[in-house]
Amino acid sequence: MNKIRAVILDEKMDSVIRNLHESGLVELYDMSAKLESPEWRAFLAPATSAEYTRQIATLMIKIGRIIDLFKSVKEEEKTSIKELLNPQPPKKKKMSFSSAEEAISYAEKVLSDVDREVSEPSAKLTKLENRKNELNLLKEQVKYLQDFDVDLKCLGVGEFVYIVSGLISKDKLSELEKSLDDVTDGYCEIVKGNVVVSENEEKVPVIIAVLKEYMDNVGAELRKLGFERFEISNVEGTPKELLSKINQELNNITSEIENITSQLRKLAEKWEEELLAVYEVLEIEKERGDAYSLCGRTERTYVLEAWVPQKYAEKAKEIIENAADGYAFVEIAEPDEPEEKIPVLLDNPKPIKPFEILTEMFAPPKYNEVDPTLLIVPGFLMFYGIMLTDAVYGFLLTLVGLFLWKKMGKVSEGAYNLGYILTLAGIATVIAGLVTGGYLGDFLYQFLGFDVYKSGLALVNPLGESAYISEANPLFKMGNITVNNGPMAILIFSIVVGILHLFIGLLVGFLENIKRGNKKDAILNQGLWLFLILAIVVGVAIGNLTIIGAAVVLVILVCMAKGFMNGGIMDALLGAMDITGFLGNVLSYARLLALCLATGGLAMAVNIMAKLLWDSVPAVGIILAILMLLLGHTFNFVMNGLGSFIHSLRLHYVEFFGQFYEGGGKKFTPFKAKREFTTP
Repeated sequence: MNKIRAVILDEKMDSVIRNLHESGLVELYDMSAKLESPEWRAFLAPATSAEYTRQIATLMIKIGRIIDLFKSVKEEEKTSIKELLNPQPPKKKKMSFSSAEEAISYAEKVLSDVDREVSEPSAKLTKLENRKNELNLLKEQVKYLQDFDVDLKCLGVGEFVYIVSGLISKDKLSELEKSLDDVTDGYCEIVKGNVVVSENEEKVPVIIAVLKEYMDNVGAELRKLGFERFEISNVEGTPKELLSKINQELNNITSEIENITSQLRKLAEKWEEELLAVYEVLEIEKERGDAYSLCGRTERTYVLEAWVPQKYAEKAKEIIENAADGYAFVEIAEPDEPEEKIPVLLDNPKPIKPFEILTEMFAPPKYNEVDPTLLIVPGFLMFYGIMLTDAVYGFLLTLVGLFLWKKMGKVSEGAYNLGYILTLAGIATVIAGLVTGGYLGDFLYQFLGFDVYKSGLALVNPLGESAYISEANPLFKMGNITVNNGPMAILIFSIVVGILHLFIGLLVGFLENIKRGNKKDAILNQGLWLFLILAIVVGVAIGNLTIIGAAVVLVILVCMAKGFMNGGIMDALLGAMDITGFLGNVLSYARLLALCLATGGLAMAVNIMAKLLWDSVPAVGIILAILMLLLGHTFNFVMNGLGSFIHSLRLHYVEFFGQFYEGGGKKFTPFKAKREFTTP
């Protein structure tokens, strides 16, 4: 990563910002913290956002409201299966402006044209919606009074009497009567209606009439008792008459709303795509205007700093110089910030790039730390295939991956990356399934009587013997250890692969420490275990366990010495336990066998139950067996597919990364125009 510093003539700054934004090659550096120091403030002042950003923000609010209005009136679109399986990205409109003022002028014109057509129906719709809400609230309150034969125009404050209506809890009714009788000296009349249920509580609608002079005292008592007052005013007629009028008006309003909504839908079809494009252009222009605030300035110049990947540094410099017509001084420098503040850009070949999401799920690498993405790919695919290890499941996974990659990937980068990874994982699973004879478990044997293992069409039987590995034909012998069945062969393979995987991680960590000049750490943290692995390999190769034993003892002694140097006798004793940590890392790879057995065992159980239903249940047994196969294998495929994904990552994140990778870097965030509805 390099840092670009540029001094640019103020009248050329807009052109520079626009060209950098379209290129997406740099990440602008915020100079505000740097400009707080007296040395920088002596000749540079903090810059502010461009003046036009306020105008853009106002336009965005207005356009956003219209877009929201159009979305609110649109009918729920019925998505066809074809559209669901093959989503299309939105159509893009070509929009190119040489300045923010030009973009603002265009946006104002579009907004004016749209507003001229939308404002009147929009205002009517708002008014009708408000009236509808008022009527529904009034209706909700009046319905509680429909048993009362009273003219509702009497409610409220009269010349001599105050009349109020509302709901009171049934349990507090008697208390209400007594309380009001006390505060009004008996000049109170309470008319009660039938008990109703409101908010899961029994309540009683009442109309209360008191002398006007007691109004304040009555109000205080009503509030104390939790009285729910009805806000009914400026109406007349009995409750039943009023309900009839309300329903009639609501019907008329609903009809009017439907007409206006239909009118707005047509306007949405006409203007929505244009407004979305204009809104996106304004967002881009606002981001450019806000970029000024990251810079410093003098009376006639701006000072800009930006991070740029090393391979794009010269190109970014050329962009700035050309955009400024030569009125700029540009310097490419090495990073001058602490490593944790320098952004990191993962830059892998196209076939590897989708796997970067697996690295980022853990943490981006620190600056000058190795990018582990390339190292993840072979191990992840191999582990996934071995864990799921069924050719049919692998084929299904490949189909799912291809759908996400080729279809959903057109509208989502995340779907593209995940689909690509699952496609390759599915292919790896098919290969593992062919090697282990997994075709929906032992489906071929249970239902067709065909044994793939005796026929020699599968190399390893994860649940027993095969034509190639059996009691009569062991894979190999070493002392008292005989590998004569599939589970033992897969376990040995898992341990060997685990040791090799750890060796690669340790070797990378060793070389990285050497490169940084940390020779002691390289020898004690990685070199020690590399020596142990090499000793194990040599000992096994020549059949001499003494070499392995001597290496183990030597490693333990060195670990104890390292612990003693760090913290004395107690740390020395704890250092002797480091060997168990290494052994635990190696044995952790035995999960390859565990998940392989889980997939095959559960598939076998499903097949056995389905076969029992097929054979023992008359008439509907075939249907039940098919349902059992579909549900059982779907469950097995989903659960063990997910488990394989998680445990493959776990072997990398914990065991593998633990040998050389820390992560925690700052991801490179390019200053780039994000376009979904427009093209420049």
